[in-house]
Amino acid sequence: MASPAIQKTAPEYLKGLPRLLSIFALSVATFLIVLDYSIANVSIPYISGDLGVSTDQGTYVITSFAVGNAIILPMTGWLTKRIGAVKLLMLSILGFVLFSWLCGGALNFPMLIVSRFFQGMVAGPLIPLSQSLIVATNPPEKKNEVMAIWSVIIITAPVVGPILGGWISYDYVWPWIFYINIPIGLLSAALLWLYLRPFETPIIKKPVDWIGFILLAIAVSSLQFILDKGEQYDWLRSNLIITLSIISLLGFLYLFLWEYFHKHPLIDLSLFKIRSYAVSILYIMVIYASYFGAIVLVPLWLQTNMNYTSIWAGLAVAPLGIAPFLFSTFSGWMITKYGCVRPLFICFIIFSISCFYSAYFDTDVDFFHVAFSRFLMGCGLVFFITPLMSLSIQDIPNDQLPSATGFFHFVRAMFGGVGTSVFTTIWVRRTAYHHERIGSNLTEYSVNFQQYLSDLAAQGIDGIKALAFTGMQLDVQSAMMAINDCFFLMGWIFIGLIFFLPLGRKKKTHSV
Repeated sequence: MASPAIQKTAPEYLKGLPRLLSIFALSVATFLIVLDYSIANVSIPYISGDLGVSTDQGTYVITSFAVGNAIILPMTGWLTKRIGAVKLLMLSILGFVLFSWLCGGALNFPMLIVSRFFQGMVAGPLIPLSQSLIVATNPPEKKNEVMAIWSVIIITAPVVGPILGGWISYDYVWPWIFYINIPIGLLSAALLWLYLRPFETPIIKKPVDWIGFILLAIAVSSLQFILDKGEQYDWLRSNLIITLSIISLLGFLYLFLWEYFHKHPLIDLSLFKIRSYAVSILYIMVIYASYFGAIVLVPLWLQTNMNYTSIWAGLAVAPLGIAPFLFSTFSGWMITKYGCVRPLFICFIIFSISCFYSAYFDTDVDFFHVAFSRFLMGCGLVFFITPLMSLSIQDIPNDQLPSATGFFHFVRAMFGGVGTSVFTTIWVRRTAYHHERIGSNLTEYSVNFQQYLSDLAAQGIDGIKALAFTGMQLDVQSAMMAINDCFFLMGWIFIGLIFFLPLGRKKKTHSV
């Protein structure tokens, strides 16, 4: 049910064509935001070369967007009360369009970084607001269905991003990865302003919690830098990383203590008293970290060790989105009929099967088997994001929806970065480990190695060429074994999450 505050000024729900167009506009706007997390990743070399900076500096294009986005996400509930849900949504979309234009037209690298930071910041409230407004403007019997359609966007956009970004940067020019946001964003804003104005929420003038905001900005900025640059600086062997780790830890600690005792907090920590919400936060932390780690690792491995181009690597992982796209409404039906826990159980089983299947690849694996492993994981996604989001809001009162969804998506965004950093580091370290182990056996005293060199010589490859070829094969095999280790770990993580599912059962005293 919509909250009493909304019912005084709005129809109970949208119906007919306005309902369909509003769902479309909210989904498209969400797609643009999630797409921007990943679309610039493969364009970094083009951006860096064009603006005269190194590739390492170019990665700040990603970091600056993530920092701005993560700072503002937990504040969504507070901003909604200060501005109103619909007005904040419009400001978010239009601000995103403006800074997309500034990013595309950046005259130098500092201008691009500043524009990307503010692009991420203004985009922050859009995803949680679109989720809460979809719930508020659709009847209860349609809630799971529309949530399933909307959730497909969260899953498929990170897959589409690298493919689209690589194609635009290679065949056109990199500014168009930002310019494409402008017409689509304006269309979405026009439709939402037309149909959602009656659903504006009441404005509550709460004092600005400046201390909470500063603590949040410091903690998030430090953590994001650590995640993005930790491997480059060799983690805790770097005084910079150690210092930022301490700052981030103390920042989050003081932030949560301050927010807990503050009369008008930016982050509503009372939400964690709701068991289903607390469990959903645990799940999105662990699952999204593993899922996003897999999204990043597979195309990276294909391009660096299997001689795939960026487009072919993108096509290899694209089947991830097939099942969620085709069966999104089925996911909503399952939640309505069986609740959230059973679909999540199926999700964890399929995810673990997909990971264990991928954990036994070898260097002769072909495109079909890689694509099938991603399709299999996509089948698990059908039972993942919609049930998890439904679980996160099933016991939340409507007036707390913006706060709940804002913090949920803050955790989702942050732990996507955590997963990327952790699993990339594991891959690099395990590659070095396997490289050392295999390489230690390649000596003149190894009968098998001498036979291998003889076989190469018979093919006309000997001397320095044979050693160089052996080195390349050693790199490829080590990376392959490290990828297998990562997926083996992911598989057991998903198995372990099954044991927490009973905590997500719906309370009888609350309505959906």
